Amino acid sequence: MNTPFADGIVNALTGAGTGRDPRSYNAYLFRRLSDVEIEATYRASWLCRKGIDKPATEMVRERRNWQADADQIKKLEALERKLDLWNKLKRAETLRGLGGAAMVMWIGNDRPDAPINPDIPGKLRSLHVWHKSRLTLGPMRTDPADEWYGYPTFYTLNTGGRLPVNIHPSRVIAFRGDPIPDIRGGSWEEQFWGDSKVQTVLDAVQNSDTAQNGFAALIKDARNRRVGIPNFTQIASSKDGEAMMAGRMKAMALGESMFGVTFYDSGDGTKGGETIEDRQMTWAGIPDINNNYLAMVCGAFDMPATVMLGKSPDGQNSTGASDIELWHKTIKARQDLDLRPCIDQLDVVLVPTALGAPDDEVWWEFAPLSTPSEKEEAETFKATADAMDKVRTSGAIPDEAFAKGYQNLLSEKGWIPGLDGALAEIPEDERFGLNASNDDDANEEDPSALQAGQRLAANDALPRTLYVSRKVVNVAEIKAWAKDQGLPELQDDLHVTIAFSRTPVDWIKMGGGWMGEDGKIVISPGGPRVVEPLGDRTAVLLFASTDLSWRNMSIREAGASWDHPDYQPHISLTGEPVDVSTIEPYRGKIVLGPEVFEEIREGGL
Repeated sequence: MNTPFADGIVNALTGAGTGRDPRSYNAYLFRRLSDVEIEATYRASWLCRKGIDKPATEMVRERRNWQADADQIKKLEALERKLDLWNKLKRAETLRGLGGAAMVMWIGNDRPDAPINPDIPGKLRSLHVWHKSRLTLGPMRTDPADEWYGYPTFYTLNTGGRLPVNIHPSRVIAFRGDPIPDIRGGSWEEQFWGDSKVQTVLDAVQNSDTAQNGFAALIKDARNRRVGIPNFTQIASSKDGEAMMAGRMKAMALGESMFGVTFYDSGDGTKGGETIEDRQMTWAGIPDINNNYLAMVCGAFDMPATVMLGKSPDGQNSTGASDIELWHKTIKARQDLDLRPCIDQLDVVLVPTALGAPDDEVWWEFAPLSTPSEKEEAETFKATADAMDKVRTSGAIPDEAFAKGYQNLLSEKGWIPGLDGALAEIPEDERFGLNASNDDDANEEDPSALQAGQRLAANDALPRTLYVSRKVVNVAEIKAWAKDQGLPELQDDLHVTIAFSRTPVDWIKMGGGWMGEDGKIVISPGGPRVVEPLGDRTAVLLFASTDLSWRNMSIREAGASWDHPDYQPHISLTGEPVDVSTIEPYRGKIVLGPEVFEEIREGGL
């Protein structure tokens, strides 16, 4: 014996859940809109048009950020402009919302019905976007092993007036509408193209438009004036009486317009005069009704009211900022799930056309949808710079690779205007921090002289002796001062010693010094300056620098040795006999380059 059961709430008093429930007779019926109806709704309703156009615009407005060499990016973006790619992607996304579209790639002189050869793709000449109605689908490919399984064997383009053209699916990028659940079947084309967005939002749009239009029709009745005239019917029945009444109404209107006063016949005491009644229409509740209908449209399009209307509807509680954040997440999801697969199919041909050959190292991401404020940009720059400095000091990335990546990041973000042009003027060994030396006559007594091949990578953690120095950048200024003071000609390789550890140490644990612009530091003009003998040098320029003294101390605290009781920043000038008592110290600025790490050479002091 089968026992009947019900799943849901039952109320014997109200009839809810029983045969007496009025909802028992509810049923949803589906009527597929024709292309004519979809087009009419899109063109006649501003709500529908904006609900379709706005997401399409948002998905492409910031375009994409290529990750490639600067020259490659220039070529790729030039081809995108030539093809008018982003305007055509916008049109394709708009037509997707109206039921589906196809972007057809015209490649060289290839036969359009032949598949694209992924190894030797032809040159991409142009892109064309058509609504699905311009295309007829061939039979579905049913072999699961086929790369284009589930797609038509071919698309037939109806060009109008010309013979139809069959196109291979690899050359057609299908922008398909909302997926249809494969429950009841349906035609092959219906299943492939899916539903138009208009299909699901039509009721909400019509309800809102009807409410808005109905309210607009009531505005003319906002203020009604009723004038009662004794014997009006009798007077108006004659031609003379009708003319008299017309003149009377004209006189009343003239009085109102000129003086803001209504003149009327108040009678003579024995007979009644004209009576005038003003009736004011009240709109209580109507704005709320309209706003609720607008909110339903926004929900149907999955779009916040701040985007659809440019503001929150009156009476709606909206923060604005949170709405935009959620909207950007929605657009990002549509970009990744719907638009990216279409662009990836296009790039199979676009990248080789622009670069001359496929390149698996070239990739891209959608550009961010929001533009940060100056304060937010500054905070992002500072946080990025701090993070990059930690990455550099960790030694996880070789110096040259790190320099290339960091420079590309700064260039892409646009944080340093003119950076690309400035870097292009610098030799590659200096630009990427290779610090190659061509000094074949290095002074063995000068531990800062850099010999080719002697500098070891800073990311090598093997303990070793350590010599840290900074080269003087403004050598010409100091040499000019020395010449005026009668000193022998100075060497070009002036430097400041920071650390000299005979004890082997782990270089990574030494950390990084204070870094100014381009890794340089500047000793400001003035302050204590003295020229004295020091060690085997007959003349050195002594000066004060808290930054250099602190750096020497931090390296010693990290385990490095130091052969002297204290540290005094100085620049060695000469070892030849000189009378330092006659020399006026150099008091200009001293510009020091980035820190140079190297091992102590044999014979070095």
